[in-house]
Amino acid sequence: MHKLTQIALMAVAAVLPLAPGQMELPAAADKNHAAVNETQDERDVRMAWWRKAKFGMFIHYGLYSGLAGEFKGQPGGAEWIQTNLGLDTDTYAAEALPLFAPKPGCTDEWAELAAAAGCRYMVLTSKHHDGFALFGTSTSDYNSVQAVGRDIVKEFTASARRRGLNVGLYHSVIDWHHPSYDNTICPDLCYPVNQAKMLAEKGIVRDQSAYQEYLHTQVRELMTQYGTIDIMWWDYSQGAAEGERAWKAPALINMCRELNPAIIMNNRLYSFSGFDKSRDGVQLDLRCGDYTTPEKRLPEKGYPGIDWEACMTVGDKWGYNRFDVNFKSPAVIIRQLQQCAAKGGNLLLNVGPKADGSVPEPVAEVFRRVGKWMELNGESIYESMPYYDITLPEGWMCSVVYEDTFLFPPALVTDNDVELLIPAHEIDTVEPEVIGQPDCQVSVERVELPGKDEPRAFMKFVIPASAWKNAVEGLPVIRLIYAH
Repeated sequence: MHKLTQIALMAVAAVLPLAPGQMELPAAADKNHAAVNETQDERDVRMAWWRKAKFGMFIHYGLYSGLAGEFKGQPGGAEWIQTNLGLDTDTYAAEALPLFAPKPGCTDEWAELAAAAGCRYMVLTSKHHDGFALFGTSTSDYNSVQAVGRDIVKEFTASARRRGLNVGLYHSVIDWHHPSYDNTICPDLCYPVNQAKMLAEKGIVRDQSAYQEYLHTQVRELMTQYGTIDIMWWDYSQGAAEGERAWKAPALINMCRELNPAIIMNNRLYSFSGFDKSRDGVQLDLRCGDYTTPEKRLPEKGYPGIDWEACMTVGDKWGYNRFDVNFKSPAVIIRQLQQCAAKGGNLLLNVGPKADGSVPEPVAEVFRRVGKWMELNGESIYESMPYYDITLPEGWMCSVVYEDTFLFPPALVTDNDVELLIPAHEIDTVEPEVIGQPDCQVSVERVELPGKDEPRAFMKFVIPASAWKNAVEGLPVIRLIYAH
């Protein structure tokens, strides 16, 4: 990498370059969108901590946690079990409420685990799709204070702040409990079959305007009763069930900004699917949210010029399911972190606590082992920027953090030294080192190799096999130190 390029990267480490076609700020409102009144510089200041943080913990906890993946012996998933099995809210709650039993201090355990893993922020489900709130809302008695005398959101925010972690809340805009919520705005939007049947039998008419008032009141409570909220993670919209029509989204966004001016919000108040790869090339309308959220996947090339966060699971489920034992290894999660760093995104990694709030031990162990790797190599992840103008073999990635470039080799099992060739015109004079392995000497020399028309110059690195054998989780990181 040429030094001039390196200096330019240093200058923009907390600033995201504007992508081709990306909207300019400020941006005017329309019928479906609130205005964005800040400048691009003001936005960069507001987004700076989040862009630097890179790694967060997602927590899916609620009534479904006690069901642990089955309803009266019938398997049904996790947080979606009510609609997967078509249960009306009364039937669901009668079974799930007695099982919901958060133990004292469980939120402290979450925060301690997040900190041990190297996370910089946490996001908790304040209310999932089943409508059960983990806070003391005045809008309904369907909440944790009424159920067990505990305001879990209050405990969570306090626990996160004690560990120096930024605070985020996930809040579902769809609701399988509230009788006024009208899922028919988008017939394809998930909804329990027997809940619809029960409302029809009782002659209850849907009134989305009443539900919108309920939703806005709950959000105002979250924005005013728990200190500064750093992130609002909305979930989710589909088809016509989005924006002004479904949620009065512009007013919701303006309220959050007014009450928490520095808040960062995702884009799921508007129709977006984190699974839809066809949207990967579409620029983000900043009136819909500050960042986009690919789900259970990492975009192949990231989203250059766009803030993004991949939300991922350690097992297969979000909420706790005792049958979910297909756990990813720490090395897989570390590679996901490296991919996010190399492509300019964040990783939000989920835990699904049990009914008592404890994190399943295999999941906790993955977080702790990732944390051991981050203790040594976190400098290659935090505050990182992608660098696209370097040619690396398949499986290799790199990030840039101010003056340093970090290479992420793939996991290898080898007894032989490994050669890495980088075109000489892409890289300046460097002294490579393997982080945490001072006795592991990486050699580098300029070589000429035959080309199609004429010889080509490369910088050849030779990395000892011991770099992998002695690395935490078998994943070394190579720092390139530039000669001055």
